[in-house]
Amino acid sequence: MLEAVDASILRDCLHHVTFTTPDPVKLPVPSPTYLSIHAACAKVAHLSGAAECIDKFYRDMEDGMTLDPNGASAAMLEHAIFGLQASGYEVTT
Repeated sequence: MLEAVDASILRDCLHHVTFTTPDPVKLPVPSPTYLSIHAACAKVAHLSGAAECIDKFYRDMEDGMTLDPNGASAAMLEHAIFGLQASGYEVTT
């Protein structure tokens, strides 16, 4: 269920989404359970203010062109490397 502080924001939004796939074996639709868990986590992140910190982290990662010499950007680099590995890239050091 979609919610907003101002109901007019969601006036033109769909209330239900139906996922389909041409190949249920190779391209299965998302799990309704996982989507519900994700929605609950996103709501908690939003209500707690954590979503803004996460958004800032990703903005900083996209804007960052160099690494900080004192190591302050190590967490950002580690996250980017893990993201590449999760996407199937082989990362070697």
